[in-house]
Amino acid sequence: MTELPSAPDPAMKHSLSSLDLNRQEATPRLINRLHAAGVLGSEGRQAALKLVNGPVVWWSWIETALLFLGLALTLSGVVCFFAWNWSNLPGLIKLGIVQTGIVTCCVLAWQKKLDTLQGKAAITGAAVLVGVCLAVFGQIYQTGADAYQLFVGWALLILPWVLMCRLAGLWILWLAIVNLGVALFWEQTIDFRGLDSLWLPVILGLLNGTAAAIREVLVARGCSWLPVWFRRILVMVALAALVVPGFVVVADIDDAHAGAWCGLMLFLLSLVLLYWQFRRRTPDLFVLTCAATAVTVLSCAIVIRLLVEVGDEVVAFFLSGLVILGLVALMTHWLIKTGREIREASAVRLEAGGSLTSATPVADTDRDDADDTPQLSIGQLLTTLSDQGLLSEDDIEKVGASLVAESREDRTPWFVQALIGFGAWLSCLLFLGALAIAGLFEAEAAAVMLGICFLGGGAFLDRSTDGAFPRQLGLAAGLTGLGLISIGVAELIDDSHLASTTMSLTLATSVFYAAFRSEPFRFLSCLITVTVAAVWLCESSFFSGHDGRMLNLGIHVLVLIETLGVGLIFSRHEQKLLQPAGYAMSVGLLGMLLFSQYSSGLVAWPSAVILTAALVWVLRRAWATTSQNRPGDLGVAIAGVVVLGILSVSGVLAAVGATLLGHLERNVILKRLGLLFLPIYIASFYYSLNTTLLVKSLVLIGSGLVLWAARWHIKRRIQNTPVVEAGSPS
Repeated sequence: MTELPSAPDPAMKHSLSSLDLNRQEATPRLINRLHAAGVLGSEGRQAALKLVNGPVVWWSWIETALLFLGLALTLSGVVCFFAWNWSNLPGLIKLGIVQTGIVTCCVLAWQKKLDTLQGKAAITGAAVLVGVCLAVFGQIYQTGADAYQLFVGWALLILPWVLMCRLAGLWILWLAIVNLGVALFWEQTIDFRGLDSLWLPVILGLLNGTAAAIREVLVARGCSWLPVWFRRILVMVALAALVVPGFVVVADIDDAHAGAWCGLMLFLLSLVLLYWQFRRRTPDLFVLTCAATAVTVLSCAIVIRLLVEVGDEVVAFFLSGLVILGLVALMTHWLIKTGREIREASAVRLEAGGSLTSATPVADTDRDDADDTPQLSIGQLLTTLSDQGLLSEDDIEKVGASLVAESREDRTPWFVQALIGFGAWLSCLLFLGALAIAGLFEAEAAAVMLGICFLGGGAFLDRSTDGAFPRQLGLAAGLTGLGLISIGVAELIDDSHLASTTMSLTLATSVFYAAFRSEPFRFLSCLITVTVAAVWLCESSFFSGHDGRMLNLGIHVLVLIETLGVGLIFSRHEQKLLQPAGYAMSVGLLGMLLFSQYSSGLVAWPSAVILTAALVWVLRRAWATTSQNRPGDLGVAIAGVVVLGILSVSGVLAAVGATLLGHLERNVILKRLGLLFLPIYIASFYYSLNTTLLVKSLVLIGSGLVLWAARWHIKRRIQNTPVVEAGSPS
């Protein structure tokens, strides 16, 4: 397999001393940008892409992804197979089947060792099957035990495996089981005794917060297998639980009991601890954004409650929207300033010769997935291209100057953008509510004209100022304008369907998309448009009782448009303008496929064909920029994709395609969308009433076996690939 190139030579380090290029990953987007700027020629671009997407870079991630995706699909299929005709199987056979699976997984883990990827996957499968075994035992013997006892027993039985196998995903599974056990124990044992139910979120908040604190202590003592996302999941869950009592206090302060007040106090204490730990000691902008979001949501509830109670409804709704915009603007201004300070502190440490540790702040991190893949750094890439005569010293200086300028720009992370979008969306709803109460919607033409004015004014505010509040106000005004136009057009033509709303939103979004520089507006406007279009097609086709054949065709056309849009946008050299639309199409496509999965009126195979073709296209792109591949390997990969397309469902194909494209383009957000939706598709497919459990089991098991077969073939192929030193001709 191709070996990663060596570190940059001293001369290059001197010329680019202001940047730590060994810690910055070389991405296809960077290479395409250098090619478009004329720094890299066509030959240099192709050579750089082959280095960036070489087998060494791809294999570690591909091995993990195919192994665990195949495991998830296969285990889900096994569960469906057991559920099929389950009542006709003798009890001993039921238990024997499940226990055979547990023993097989344990033997495989013992043979492969727990510190290997295969051993960890096997022990994860055994842990899942233990829960299935307990459920089967309870069904056979009808012990009368409460449901919480199953989860408590499950957690206790697999705890030794969890402790021995240092796998963050298995710990998350164990904590999820414990949380379910605690919640069911409260509901089935404590709740009926009349205790305050708000003690439950307090307990869950303490449980997950304690787990997050233990993670920080272990990492500080040298534990390297608990990634950053483990911390962030636990912090989000703990904050979500502790903010609930605060809402109860805001809703009715007179009836708030001890549980609500204790939860509110713990929430405030957790904010202090989070600030102390993740701002002062180990800065993490994502965690700070989660805390700021929780504070903003609770503050918004307080503002809305106070203003609605003391004033006129129209005025109260407008003032609530403005105050919320101010709160969100204040929070985002602080977060952006904090992110800038964290980056500057990191740069100072690097220039002083310090080393970055696990506690080093990461402000705008899109690389927070703790991927162990040996990525190629920019310094390594530039050294190799220079050694091959594809990059001169002057070109290296140009690259360095460009990277220095880019590193000094203020970049707003996606999670801060999400907070900005949330505030504008909530204010938009309040503004629309005020206009509806004022009776503006009854004057259709006035609503449309006012919507256009809102959009124009919002674009002006967004373009003409850099202040946080004016830009928030412009974003909210733009979203309000979209709502006014869509409602006004629908009322003007007296259309009871969503067709006119879809057309008006499409037109308004197309006209004003580029007028706004705000990425949240571009994302939300496109997402609203594709969501309304999908709801219109699905509602008309599935639930109206009309002939849905043509509208079924419309759904497949929408799938085609969104698939093409995602592929074209994220494979472009410059994605800045269209990237928000690409994310919106990705979310819209994945969401629509999830929604349509519950319909009996949709013929699914056209969408499956479209998505299979998209997967083939992604594979061809990967093969075109990956070195040392035989032509026959691509044919085998395409054949596997076709088999997966025949066996699997559209949602799984879309999730796998988004994951692969995200990894190919080094787009972490797109990759995470695919990984997030895959278990959702599997769960929804299980509850779909249109397919028998036997067919579901065959589909899921077959899809898992295809992924495992692909992993086996790729592993054998790469292991047999001769090593080529960096810089030597391939």
